[in-house]
Amino acid sequence: MREASNRVIRQLRAALGPGFPIVGVGGILSGEDALAKIAAGADVVQVYSGLIYRGPALIGEAARALSGR
Repeated sequence: MREASNRVIRQLRAALGPGFPIVGVGGILSGEDALAKIAAGADVVQVYSGLIYRGPALIGEAARALSGR
C-alpha cells in the first residue's frame, strides 16, 4: 500500500500543481515513510495505523525526520 500511495501522490501533484493541498496517507510506519510522502508531493501526512502499531513514539520520529529535510 505504501508505494501505491506514493505513486498516486506523485500523479496527483503532477496533475494538480502546487495550489491544491494533498494529505499523504497509507503505510506510514516510520519517520522515513512520512518523509517519503512529503517527497512524493504531499503537503501533510496523516498517521493512524502506524500510531496504533508503533505507539506515540512514531509521532516524534516522524517530526524529527521531517524537520531534518
